[in-house]
Amino acid sequence: MIRNVALWLALALAQPALAQTAPTAAPKPAPAKPSSTKPAAKKSESPKPEAAAQAGPCIGVIPHIGESFVEQNIGLTAFGNDLKEVPIESWELDDLIVARVRAAAGPRFAVRRMAQPANAFEPYDHPPLFHDPDVQIKRVVQTIAGGSGCERYVVVVESGANWGDSNQGVRGIGIVHRGGIIDRFSVTYLFAVTYLYVFDGHTFELLKKGAGSLTNETLGERLLNDLVKPNPLHAPDRELEDFAWPPTPDAVMGLREPTRALLAASLDKVLPGLLGP
Repeated sequence: MIRNVALWLALALAQPALAQTAPTAAPKPAPAKPSSTKPAAKKSESPKPEAAAQAGPCIGVIPHIGESFVEQNIGLTAFGNDLKEVPIESWELDDLIVARVRAAAGPRFAVRRMAQPANAFEPYDHPPLFHDPDVQIKRVVQTIAGGSGCERYVVVVESGANWGDSNQGVRGIGIVHRGGIIDRFSVTYLFAVTYLYVFDGHTFELLKKGAGSLTNETLGERLLNDLVKPNPLHAPDRELEDFAWPPTPDAVMGLREPTRALLAASLDKVLPGLLGP
């Protein structure tokens, strides 16, 4: 009996100590919420003018000014005449033409460049002896347009200009040099001579046409300007001062931006009138 009482007393005294030393269970962490996999909503963006224009009436652009840059020398005699061509495909002049038409047409129109076969302009470039250029270019446009269904077609081709009163002239895109007895009287011009046609997209009737230009001067104004500073070309041109002749390849390649600027200015002057009502 005494032995049992002693055992109960020992157990009673040991319980507080066991309660203090027993490890308490750590609380379980709350389960993490799965992160949302939905992408954040993007702010709505207003459509770009070019993208919006794709739903409007189509204007097809057919550029044909070549991919060569002319280096031409007009000598004091026929023996001094010389002409060669330099490839300038990397200058992207055709793309520039499309961009200028797009700027002139405005956002209401979808302006796009028309794909064309390599020989599409053969009837125009090498016409028969007796021909009408307007008829030849119309046939070319009909071939290229096919069933594209544009409202209008704008064609830009290279054209020519006489050098003063001589029988010499320039054509397309390039530079021309006229030497003098002494260098002081030598001149060099950068030129971009083009002609533009606008055709109806359904009937292929020729609606308007005109030459690329930098000015709207009349014949009287031209004669007056020639008295102040003669210009032998009367075409979109820029005189290149202190330009060494014959030019080095680097000098010619350095004319890329001036050429693009000259061509753009000559198109910007006439396109609004050709595309207007």
